[in-house]
Amino acid sequence: MKYKCLYRENPQDKKIPGKYYPYPVYENTIDTNDFVAEISHATSLTQTDVRAAIMEIIEIFHRYLVRGHKLKLDGIGTFKVSFKGEGASTSEDLTAMNIDRSTVRVTFVADTTMKKEIRTEISFSKV
Repeated sequence: MKYKCLYRENPQDKKIPGKYYPYPVYENTIDTNDFVAEISHATSLTQTDVRAAIMEIIEIFHRYLVRGHKLKLDGIGTFKVSFKGEGASTSEDLTAMNIDRSTVRVTFVADTTMKKEIRTEISFSKV
């Protein structure tokens, strides 16, 4: 994986000299069409079959995430919804109105096996 140098100042103390940090440089984005074609070539499934399966996976993800489930895909990781909100003095005062909808996110935690494999297999080069 390629990386570049990025200069950052210390946000807590501007008097301290900044440092250079590695920043990832991504080659490109693999989109659904690329993903579908790759799966189709590696299996006996047609691109139409693969696309239909992916569309169903998306629908299932949506259905379960909005119901408050976590989705764990072995070898990939776990997806879940997270959010932030305003605190209340008592538990009775805390309601759904305290949740800031603009902070609702879908978070992902990679499977430990995937993380280990990527950490082992990845190599870095400076651009």
